[in-house]
Amino acid sequence: MLERSSPLAAALRKGGRNGAAGQRRLQLGEERGWSLVQLSAFSATGSELRTTASRALGADLPLRVGEAAVGGSRVLMKVGSDEFWVITRNAEDSVPTLRAAVGPAIGSVISLSHARTCIWIEGLCARATLATAITVDLDPEVFRLGSFALTGLHHTPILIYRSRESRYELYVMRTFAVWTWEWLTDAALPFGYEVVAATDASRLR
Repeated sequence: MLERSSPLAAALRKGGRNGAAGQRRLQLGEERGWSLVQLSAFSATGSELRTTASRALGADLPLRVGEAAVGGSRVLMKVGSDEFWVITRNAEDSVPTLRAAVGPAIGSVISLSHARTCIWIEGLCARATLATAITVDLDPEVFRLGSFALTGLHHTPILIYRSRESRYELYVMRTFAVWTWEWLTDAALPFGYEVVAATDASRLR
């Protein structure tokens, strides 16, 4: 099996930059060691997919679009009317289990792990940095801990997830990973940032 490589390997090696006051108030990095599966039901099988997938995952899928739920090492997101993302924070491959539960008559189970890159930013200035280009209300009273949104960054589709108090994860298409990283480091420059070596997601939870 081919080893999964990072499109950001060279960018991460460049390290961080000092801000205007000589400080580094933000941390940026790439999260690895996770997997992403997309579940999609047909128009008449939404309820059946929810039941069978929830049983297989050991956690209930969210009911409303934009709602996320944490079940063990997984984050479950409802990204469409009958569409879900399952992000697993360890090396477990959820695809065989989900395909056994969600047959072709119920819906589809597609691995998106190799098509996405997870870039994260953390720090008290993270919200201000992201707000320079992301058209989502990131006010803590609106975009609460555990919230996510499908949005765009200069016409590039991304999913932004607030995983900690001042930590945001950006799930971007692999082909746009370097561009997104370059935009993020430019936006973070006034505050200064430290680049953290790529970490395994299982060690962050």
